[in-house]
Amino acid sequence: MQVTPAKLEKEITSSVGKSALQMSFGTLLSRVLGLGRELAFAALFPRMVTDAWIAAFRLPNLFRRLLGEGTLSISFIPVYIGLREKSHEEAQKFLNAFWTLLLVVLTTLCVLGSLWPEKILTLLLDENFRSDAEKFLMTVRMARIMFSFIFFISIFALWMGIHNSLKSFRAPALAPTLFNVILIISTLLPLNWFSSAGDGLAWGVVLGGAAQAAFLLPGLIRRGIHMRFSFAWRNPGVSAVLKNMLPAFLGLGLMQVTTLVNLRFASELGEGTLSWIAWADRLLELPLSLIAVSLGTALLPTLSTHWTQNRKDEMVKTLDQYLGFNFFLCCAAAVGLFILAEPIISVLFERGHFSRFDTVNTAAVLQIWALMMIPASAVRVITPAYSSCQKNHWPAIVSCVCLAAHLILAPWMMRHWGLTGLNLSTLVSASLNLIGLILLFPSQVHAWKISGIFLRCARFVPALLVLGLSCWITERIYFNISGFLLRAGFLFSAIAISGGIYLAIARLMNLPEAGMILRRFVRK
Repeated sequence: MQVTPAKLEKEITSSVGKSALQMSFGTLLSRVLGLGRELAFAALFPRMVTDAWIAAFRLPNLFRRLLGEGTLSISFIPVYIGLREKSHEEAQKFLNAFWTLLLVVLTTLCVLGSLWPEKILTLLLDENFRSDAEKFLMTVRMARIMFSFIFFISIFALWMGIHNSLKSFRAPALAPTLFNVILIISTLLPLNWFSSAGDGLAWGVVLGGAAQAAFLLPGLIRRGIHMRFSFAWRNPGVSAVLKNMLPAFLGLGLMQVTTLVNLRFASELGEGTLSWIAWADRLLELPLSLIAVSLGTALLPTLSTHWTQNRKDEMVKTLDQYLGFNFFLCCAAAVGLFILAEPIISVLFERGHFSRFDTVNTAAVLQIWALMMIPASAVRVITPAYSSCQKNHWPAIVSCVCLAAHLILAPWMMRHWGLTGLNLSTLVSASLNLIGLILLFPSQVHAWKISGIFLRCARFVPALLVLGLSCWITERIYFNISGFLLRAGFLFSAIAISGGIYLAIARLMNLPEAGMILRRFVRK
């Protein structure tokens, strides 16, 4: 499918492009603050505390990523948009019933989780981790506090879905900044204020989640959205959302469910492993959320509208364009992170309790996860197309097959290559997920010339090779520089220059994605 610069420019200035850019700004601010939080956390706390906190936060964080970054919205938005187009009264009845059901389920879940976190953690953590009594008791204590975060992040996800249905993206994108600001403050609080190390971090998670949800409420009130209690749970809209939620949870959340499975596997591998994976994941989150999550979230209302109005060719055209744009940016980010993994980790983290040993191991994880970002990001863009026509069962089926493959491959690969084997297995499962979704699309959704997207991506290769060479030279020079400030200044300047070179070469090759970025940058 040929896409000219003029056509792509016209599309990016449409509602999808503007919405994605609004989300990207809020996401960038949130992820930068999140990275700052992780820098303080890594430097101020020993590995026992960081491992315990990461293990305790893994389940609440899974809900944050799955619900806060799309699963609930993907199930909710198509149904809500369809009902609003028919009748605002029916849409309000559906919203009231679903809101009440969500409150009942969340309250029950949080009470049970807070009362018996040991049962859940015993399932998630290997015996080697649990054998350290002090660390396991610390993990249980923090998990008990943080479990109520699931309540607030789920409410946030619902309210975000309503905002997005109304083509409001700025407030939901900015809300997570409150969460990170509060968590940064809790990280810096004196340890003697709390009876146990990590308690301040745990309470920060709960307060941050509440603030994040509350940030969206005024916008809903201004738009006349009021939620009331209703126990009419047999509402057809509620049934449709529930029918779609489990498949959406599995389809969009393979990477997140895999991280939960990896928690069990990684807890076998000794102290520090959970922390190295979490910090590599934090660096991956920045480009992944900035590009793929923003695009996928912004695309869903538009794709749903195209499908509802029977404009299927337009839906596929929009998906094709933005998938190519996603590959253009994510491939470049993956090359940079892979080659510059160790310098980036060294500059950002290596201080205090974070040693050179931690740098080497975290960088090794980051390199594999950088490659995984390419298929994972594409899945985040393709899955909303399945959701827009309420065919979430196909991504779910593909995800289950890929998760089963990971469960088989991971133990075998870990026996041969340890932590590297675990991460390679994750990369394989993410790649299989993307391949499955692409191959199924023409038969299950709508005709799509799949070869077009791969041919367009092949055009990126010369620019990516030059970018890789520039990053390799940067990495070689970096380790010959003495002094933190000089190293940091050189590294970030070189990254900016390398990115500029990538864009310039892509522009010389007349790639529409590069032209669009440069034109918008000049206008801004």
